[in-house]
Amino acid sequence: MAANPKIKIVFAAVLLPIACLAQDWRDGDAPFNPLRKHASQLAVSWVIAPNVQATCEAESKRRGLGGFGYGVAACSFWTATTCTIVTSKTPTQHELGHELRHCFEHEFHK
Repeated sequence: MAANPKIKIVFAAVLLPIACLAQDWRDGDAPFNPLRKHASQLAVSWVIAPNVQATCEAESKRRGLGGFGYGVAACSFWTATTCTIVTSKTPTQHELGHELRHCFEHEFHK
């Protein structure tokens, strides 16, 4: 069963802007401007977890955030002056940098 051409156009019109907007946070070389409202100095801790998914889910629930509900390779949790990053024992630079960016910019890709 082939999709209606009008449905394809609507689908593309909705998904293309979403993909374009999401692209910058997926590109490890994309520049960004940190928000001034966030602290310029943070105490950052790095937790290396044997099971990143379970650790991230548990910490999210412990903080009252409800868990992720989707797979994660790494995660971070922050307050105004502290940030905790959780990764595997062999994270990529992109994973670690992405989570560190969350420390300073919080929910930058929502």
